[in-house]
Formats: sequence, C-alpha cells, structure tokens
Amino acid sequence: MGKTSRWTSDELRRVFLEFFRERGHPVLPPSPLAPQGDPTLLFTSAGMVQFKPYYVAVGPIPHRRAATVQPCLRGSDLENVGVTSRHHTFFEMLGNFSFGDYFKEEAIAWAWEFSTEVIGLSRDRLWISVFEEDDETARIWERGVGVDPARIVRLGAKDNFWGPAGGSGPCGPCSELYVDLGPERGCGLPTCAVGCDCDRYLEYWNLVFPQFNQDPDGNRTDLPNRGVDTGMGLERLAQILQEVPSNYDTDLFTPILEEVRSFARGVDPAEGEALTASRIVADHARALVFAFHEGIQPGNEGRGYVLRRILRRAVLRARVLGVEEPFLDRIGSRVTEVMSGAYPELLDTRERVAATIRAEEERFRRTLEQGLEIFQKTVAGLRGGKGAVLPGEEIFRLYDTYGFPAELTEEMARAEGIEPDRAGFEKAMEEARGRSRWEGGGGERGEAEDLPDLESTFVGYERREAETRVAAILRDGVRLDGLGEGEEGTIVLDESPFYGESGGQVGDQGRLEPGGGGDSLFTVRDTRRSRDDKALLAGRAERPLRAGEPVRAVVDAERRAAIARNHTATHLLHGALREVLGDHVRQSGSLVAPDRLRFDFVHYERTGDRELARIEALVNRKVQEDLSVRIETVSFAEARRRGATALFGEKYGETVRLVEVEGYSRELCGGIHVGRTGQIGPFLIVSEEAVGSGVRRIEALTGAGAYRRIREDRDLLERAAGVVRSTPEELPERVEALQERVRRLEKELLEARKSGAGDRTADLLAGATPVGDLRVIAAIVPEADPSVLKDIVDRFQEKGTSLVAVLGTRTGDKAFVVGMVSRDVAGKRLSAGDLIREVSARIGGRGGGKPTFAQGGGGEPDHLEEALAAVPEMVRRAAQGG
Repeated sequence: MGKTSRWTSDELRRVFLEFFRERGHPVLPPSPLAPQGDPTLLFTSAGMVQFKPYYVAVGPIPHRRAATVQPCLRGSDLENVGVTSRHHTFFEMLGNFSFGDYFKEEAIAWAWEFSTEVIGLSRDRLWISVFEEDDETARIWERGVGVDPARIVRLGAKDNFWGPAGGSGPCGPCSELYVDLGPERGCGLPTCAVGCDCDRYLEYWNLVFPQFNQDPDGNRTDLPNRGVDTGMGLERLAQILQEVPSNYDTDLFTPILEEVRSFARGVDPAEGEALTASRIVADHARALVFAFHEGIQPGNEGRGYVLRRILRRAVLRARVLGVEEPFLDRIGSRVTEVMSGAYPELLDTRERVAATIRAEEERFRRTLEQGLEIFQKTVAGLRGGKGAVLPGEEIFRLYDTYGFPAELTEEMARAEGIEPDRAGFEKAMEEARGRSRWEGGGGERGEAEDLPDLESTFVGYERREAETRVAAILRDGVRLDGLGEGEEGTIVLDESPFYGESGGQVGDQGRLEPGGGGDSLFTVRDTRRSRDDKALLAGRAERPLRAGEPVRAVVDAERRAAIARNHTATHLLHGALREVLGDHVRQSGSLVAPDRLRFDFVHYERTGDRELARIEALVNRKVQEDLSVRIETVSFAEARRRGATALFGEKYGETVRLVEVEGYSRELCGGIHVGRTGQIGPFLIVSEEAVGSGVRRIEALTGAGAYRRIREDRDLLERAAGVVRSTPEELPERVEALQERVRRLEKELLEARKSGAGDRTADLLAGATPVGDLRVIAAIVPEADPSVLKDIVDRFQEKGTSLVAVLGTRTGDKAFVVGMVSRDVAGKRLSAGDLIREVSARIGGRGGGKPTFAQGGGGEPDHLEEALAAVPEMVRRAAQGG
C-alpha cells in the first residue's frame, strides 16, 4: 500500500490519466451530465456513454483509444445512498477505452499493473471475477498476469455481463477487480465471498469488453469495433488508498460533511439515523451542484423531476438533523470549493447554482409542513395493521397538492411499515392527465408519423415557389386518390418550399396552383412535419385535386418574411441576454410566429426593468448596424469549434446548419432567417415573466408589429394625459398627485368607519348567544373593511370575559372572517385558531392564528351566513372537549 497521505483524490485523477496517456490514450474531456443526442438516457451514468457511437461506427472515428474522468449521475440507487458506504447519486468514474484497437489482454495487463505497481495494492488482497462463460478472460488473468486461479471467481450475467446503457447499444462480458478489506468488514456468514453484498470484498474496477450491439428487442450482433470500456470509481479507490471505513470518510466528502453537520441541532450527526441523513445531504448536494452548473433545471418531468426529487429528499432527511430553514445552497457552495480544483469551471456558476438551489428549496419548504401533516394523519390510522397499504389516491394528493415526489412518499411509508399502492397512484396520475389533456385534434405531428415510401425534398431555403407534383393526399392517416372542392386534407409534395413547424418556428401558409399558375387549387393553412421529416400541408381544396397532379407551390411571402424577421431577432435576443445577464443564460424554448416572438431562457431571477431596457437597446443597435446573416452547412464538430450555441437537449446529426450574425452570434438552427439584421426593423420587448422554476419568458415584436405597438402606446399615453388634463411629459407627476389624494381620502373613510365601530360593538355584545357559561357572537358586518372587523374584536378583547366572537364580511367574490376568544378561556377550552379554521373550511378557504385571535377567508361567500350560524355549536362542542 502506498503512503496514505499521498493519495488525495486530485492525485488519483492525475496518476490515472498520466498512466494511460503514456500508453497512447488521448485524455479527453468528460461529456455533460445530460447526454447529447442520446434519448435512451436521462443522465450520463458511465464513462462510456459519450463513446457509444464509436463502437458501432463503420467508417472513420476520431479516436481509437481514450482516457477520461467522467462525472456521473444515477437515480437508480437512491434508497441505498447514505445507508451503505459506497452508493451515490453523483460519482466520478476513471476510465480507459479502446474502439476496435486493443482488447482483453492489454486491458487486463494494464489494470493489474496500475493496481499493483502504481498505486501499490497488495496482490494478496486482490480478487478477480469473470463472466461464467468467458474462458478467454479467465485464462488471461491466470496465465498472462499470473493470478492464482483460486482468486478468480466466475459469476453470472447479473454481475459480469455489462449493458447496454439505456436498453440498447454496445454490451459484453466484463471482469471486475476486488480488494479484500478484511473479515472485520464482512457479514460473518460462511458463504461470504466475492459477490457478497457486505462490505468485505469491495469491487473497485470493472473491465467491460463490448463485443455485441443489442437492439431494443434484445437481439445481439457483433460490433464493428469491439473494444474495451473500463470504469473505476474514484470514491471507492480513495476509500481504499486513504484507508478509511467508507467513501464518506475520504477527502471528497469530509469537508462537505463538516459543513452539513454544522447545521445539526439537538442530535449527534455522526451517529445512527443522523449519520445517514448527513451523508444523504452531502451526496445529494454534489449531484445538484454539478447538474445545476450545466443549466439543467428542476421540473416535473425527465431530468428536472429526478433533480427535484433528489433536492426534496435532502430537505426531508435534513429534518432528522434538526434543520428547519433553507441551507442547501450553503452546502452547495462548499461542494464547489471542494471540487473546484478538478473542475474550476464550477466557480464561474457558483452564484447561479446557489440561487437555483435556494429557490427550489424555499419553494418546497412552503408546502412541506402541510404535506407532512397530511402524511402523518393518513398513516396514523394505518400503523399496526397487518398488510397496511397507503392508498394511491393519497400518494397522488401529496404529489399533486404538496409537491411530494411519489417515490419519497413511498419511501416514508415503508419506513412506517406501510406498503404504498403504486398502481393506484399511477391510475390517479393517468386520470389527471386525461382531465388536463388538450382537447384539440390533429396531434403534434399531423396525420402521418412515417411516410417511408415517399420522397419529398424541402427547397424552401432557396425559394418560396416551386413547380412540383402532389406526391400523396391524406386524411386521418389514410391515403386518398383526390379531394373534392371544399374538402379538407393533407398534401405531401415531391418538392416543397413550405417550411414545416419545427424548432419553435411555426409552419408556412400559402397555396397550390395548377402547374404553370392560375387560380388556387388548395389553400395551405398550416405546415407540419411527419416523424421522418416530410412537410405535411394541411388545408382545403378550392377545386378538385388529384394525387400525382402537377402543381405550383406558392408560400405566403409576406408572412414568411415576418417569421424570418422574428426568428433572426430571437438569435439577437439570445446574444443580448447572455451579454447583459451572463453566460449561464441558455435557450429553453421559443415560438417564432409572424406576429410575435417568444423566447424562454434559463435564468434564476426576474429580469429587472433596467436590464430589459439594456437588452432591448442592444438588439436594436445590432439591427441598426445592418449585420450580415450568413448560413452554412458544416460538421457538428466544426460548429462547436467555432463556438456555436446548440439548443440544450436537441439531437444533432453529423452535419448541422450554422446561422452566424456577423461578429455577434453563432447558433445551430434549421429555421428561416433574414439576409441582414437591418431587415428586422424596430424590436420591442412587451413582457417578461416566470414560466417555471429557473425559466423566464420574454415576448417581443419586430417590424410593423413593433411599430404598431409603439404607435398604440403613444396614442394611449396622450389619451390618458387628456383625461387628467395634463401633457404626456407631465403625466407621471399628475398621476402621483391624484394617487396621494386618493390615499388621503381612503384613510379618512377608514377612520370614519372605525369611529362607528364602538356603536357596532355595543349592538353585537347585546345580541350575544349564551353557550354554557360563555357568550358567543357570530355575525355578518356588512360593507366592513377587514381592518374594521379586527378593530371590533380588539374592543371585545378589552371589554369582555368568557367571550367568543366570529365576525364575517363579504368583499366581491370572497368572504373574510376574524375571530377572538377572551384571554380567560383562550387555550384552556377554546382556540380562536381552531374556530376560524373550521369556519374558513365551510366557505371554501383556509385560516388560522393564535388562541386569542385568528383570521381567514374563502372563495364561497354564499356560505358565509350558514358558516357563522354553526359557530355556537362549534363552541359548545369544543367547550365540552369534543
């Protein structure tokens, strides 16, 4: 064993990469946690993910060997995180790879050399596992390397056949290296051996030999480039070489755990359940920092849902430590400090990541107490019952109303000895989806998913008209020979100048004319795309139209030009947002229509008015500079080399369309654009708002639409100035003066109402209802401001003993209630908070407060009289103890 003090995690990364660099492996950067162009995976879960295409490539590939340190994120082991010494959501994988180059002999020899000679592991502590049918690998370990056959263990496919990642792709047998940590770390069973779930035999390096390509149906064929894919967990290796009991005791975790434990209150964070909780928080914080650094945002589906679940799980576990306030952002900052030596780019996004974590945690904590109260009440009646089941409807209610991920609720239920009804939850979810599903017709992609037998070429980049032929006519997915006058249908053309809706840009409109020109044959109301990327022209036949007929396709040129102006404007807006707000800004979605543009972007706070003014001015300056817009087709690698911005999560092919605004913006985009920015005309931002956690939306106008809006705003300003007998320039001061006058009059009116409260107090006291030894007042006070009701019950408190009062008033479509219980009985037999909660529930709302004073309200004011009439009975029931 090498000297413990030498083997820091930074040193282990360095020596690993250096070892394989010396053996002809280019050291390549890691891939993002969100795999690009791989729909089978939510997150990068292994080092080989970015290299999957290399194993199946038939032609040239960039590298035949590679070495990486790959950050990975997995959500499959959540229940084990913090419980065992070695499971994590986020971890780093050291890997060396071969794509049609070296194979088993070299991979095995280098793994043994690195383990025994570079990092100094004792041969007597090492064990090897191989796939039970892989005689070749076993022979290499025994004869080629000299491992004692007694230390080579054959295991089944579950342990020693890897992949494929995501259900399809490269896969093959594997061989694992284990270190014996000693019998004191074992389970003590006589059957304890390599492959046991206990901590004695720790697998630290997996050598995978991809030989096959598996399709989604499970069929396997030989790979064009069989090779090597290895993965060694940095956390496990650090545990072994730093000679500590668990991954959590390594230098990767100890500083983070110190920060977590500094927030603990009333518990020892190094023991029992609190130890597990502190480990969970530390692990989850690492995952959140790296994911949010990349710009992945928490959400309700896909990657965002996994991250939201991880964050909320950390918040719930922190309750064991006595943490009741937002704190994860500070744990995240400590993660950044610890990991910035290996990943200095984390420092650039430190503030944004912290803000994202804090906003999401605060959002969850706002509903946390209510959700936990509902959960505890629900399971209280189930505890102790044999075969107790938490109903799926309750799991859904916690998910839908209080934001509890279903998996978290299931986890909490099992901790109480109660089995969750997952099937019931899924049924409730599906019913909710059905209620909220869009009721329109036609679907997202039109009437045809695939049209493999048709050839249809898009020529709309070059021209807006084309002499072509009707390749097919469809209705409801069925091929037709033709359409009669007035009939609706969908047309596919041999050559189409019509752009199909894609990438946020709406589809073209226009018409089909007889070949050579003439009156319209078919009005194109919309253009969409089939799944295999053919333009689908939806519309109405103006005259009979036959399949195979020659036609002239004409795009609505004025509408297309307006769309192009708005599309290029989104590129300028994207550039301006990054310049003003920071490089973390990334497009999250868009709509490019002829009348407006909409741009969604990742940003963690509201864009201020001054910032919006700067952004708008910057876009207009780029328009006035009349910059050229150059479009070319290049390789994806060349586009990224030039610094082009790619849409996050979008799948790109080997060649891409690069749209470059001269000296300002480079983006990958398949849409329609102007030739020069001067064609855009004026640019006007009309709104900015939040549309999700960490996602903002700007809506804007260009060209004639922007001019019309400016003219309308000017007319409105002049009309408003005329109403208050002012000029547009003097309008702000005039409005402020009028507002001050209104405030003064409202104050005088309120004082007048309060002055009459004394008379009302006497009348209400006189009408009190005796309930036992108490006097109960329950009444509607018409046209009363809520502050007047509060003033009245305050007077009751000053004058009355053995008194209970609930007063209500109606304001528009809402009802408001206040209540008091005199101090001599409050908290002993009665609570104003309990009374107001029950009254508010009867008027469709919520309320609460202290034993002596409470307030509430609801959206069903028609039930106010009925709710107040029930107050004496509520008081009688409460005074009698039930």
